[in-house]
Amino acid sequence: MTGAGGGIGAAFTRLLADLGYGVVAWDRDEASLTELAGAALVEPYTADVSDAAAWDQLVERLRSRNRRVTLLVNNAGVLMAGRLAESDSAELRRLVEINLLGAMLGCRTMAPLLTPSVGSRPPLPVGVLNVASIFASLTPPGFAAYNASKAGLVGLTETLRGEWRPLGLTATAVLPGVTRTGLFRDGRFTNACLAATVVERGQAGQLSPDLVADLSLAAYSRRRAVAPIGRRAALRHKLMGWAPGLVRRLVVREANAVLAEADKPPM
Repeated sequence: MTGAGGGIGAAFTRLLADLGYGVVAWDRDEASLTELAGAALVEPYTADVSDAAAWDQLVERLRSRNRRVTLLVNNAGVLMAGRLAESDSAELRRLVEINLLGAMLGCRTMAPLLTPSVGSRPPLPVGVLNVASIFASLTPPGFAAYNASKAGLVGLTETLRGEWRPLGLTATAVLPGVTRTGLFRDGRFTNACLAATVVERGQAGQLSPDLVADLSLAAYSRRRAVAPIGRRAALRHKLMGWAPGLVRRLVVREANAVLAEADKPPM
């Protein structure tokens, strides 16, 4: 379980432990795992998901204990907002490495340990659950790197469904709507005004981490390929299939209005 230290990741960890899973709770911030580390069936693991060696070390640890992996949840992610031309190149690289490369490394490294159950059956199908975002579908201006990384997760998921089907494994990408987590507070922004606006909207999100985790596991249990999470996200995702031009115009207008407001000098 990557990105387990808070928000959606912590909610997933608690829910999976309640289902009887032994959970390796992965986060690069050791302090964020303190509360989870005391829970039964939860083992903390501190590393950066973009570090291939860290994935290899985890696999060796699991193999040395004769552990089998039945579910990988790629949830680690960061946010970056602002026009692409104004974004810092180092921050762009950091976002892609955490949001997308980390998930790729996880799927690549854990695949040999993901084996269908023989005998005892786990509560959920064996495979991977990738936590993307409704922004992967809506692609609002001002979030180019974030949108692209989450769309990449969807592409990764759909590819793995084909590759892994002969092995009896599954893959699901979930697209949560705006959720009240620290993602917005900890994001990177091109200016302070934009940061204040995005953080305010993020904290006003209709979804809680617990609800996202619960609905995501329900979608995964049904082996869905791509599943929007939350009523508003589901509605917009459906409308994208019916009237994509209209939805995109509305999304572009709203996001560009926020960017323009952020450009105004303080009074």
